[in-house]
Amino acid sequence: MLEDLPEQPEAQSDGPRASLVLAAGAIPGLSGNVWMGGAHSLTGQPMDVSKLKTAIVIDCAGEMPREFRAASLRWVPNVFQDVDAWPMHFDRLEMNVIRAAEMVRSPVGPIDVYAMCTHGMNRSGLVAGLLLRALGIGGPESLRLVQAARPGALSNETFRRIVESESPDMLLERSLRAQ
Repeated sequence: MLEDLPEQPEAQSDGPRASLVLAAGAIPGLSGNVWMGGAHSLTGQPMDVSKLKTAIVIDCAGEMPREFRAASLRWVPNVFQDVDAWPMHFDRLEMNVIRAAEMVRSPVGPIDVYAMCTHGMNRSGLVAGLLLRALGIGGPESLRLVQAARPGALSNETFRRIVESESPDMLLERSLRAQ
């Protein structure tokens, strides 16, 4: 019977964790790494707060601990819901992704980008995928890289379609014009 089973402790996060999606140098001009993860994730590498001084953190859930926000070169709050619908204020999200793409290509020095949400699956997957698109990677390949880094990521149908869409995408065009 169920009541005879021993009680299992709940898994607990020891802080934000992230997974590497794209390493510096993987594409021409990429000076930093692209990461995705979650403030309460149980998977990925524990984030080292001391390494954030040269990193942009795009926080899609508003749950990053204060010390991680303060330590980052730039903390970008861009909170939206993980619902199977087009994200609210997508234009703002798009602008933040374009700025991050410019910075991760920076010749000044390596700048990492962390796309973060609660558990590091859908919202962070959307942002990481959009960032890869802004860096010139095609939709299906961007989706593959995100899902390889975080198996199960982008289970949100709408977010997945946004990332993998092969329609002309303004992100890359705007990103290249901004250079």
